[in-house]
Amino acid sequence: MRATEEAALIADLRHRRREMRRELARVRWWRRLVTARRDLAIAQLMDGEELGRLGLSDAWEALAADAPTVSELSDAVWPEERKSSPTSVEALAALDARLESYETRVADNLESVTAQMVRALGQAHRGQ
Repeated sequence: MRATEEAALIADLRHRRREMRRELARVRWWRRLVTARRDLAIAQLMDGEELGRLGLSDAWEALAADAPTVSELSDAVWPEERKSSPTSVEALAALDARLESYETRVADNLESVTAQMVRALGQAHRGQ
């Protein structure tokens, strides 16, 4: 194969790769939207009062500090005003930041509890 043919082949492959990466990003974006819509449909089937009754025990209050309430989340997911605006996008971003912070605290707590459980299981196994 001549150098010009190789260069053309490489250029074509680069172009095809770029297009496939662009298409992959588009497909992933749509998948995230479809997954989010499915999650919204499932959440809408949940009874809001039931979620409120689940509540948090006193032991979880510190962990849940500044976590969004069920009503805040419901109002954000199913707003009375269906039109989006820059303000609504900013509010959703702020809500997501609070959820992310809460998720981090819960994940850290889970990791800590898991480590404690593993240590306790190890000590119980050695004690047998």
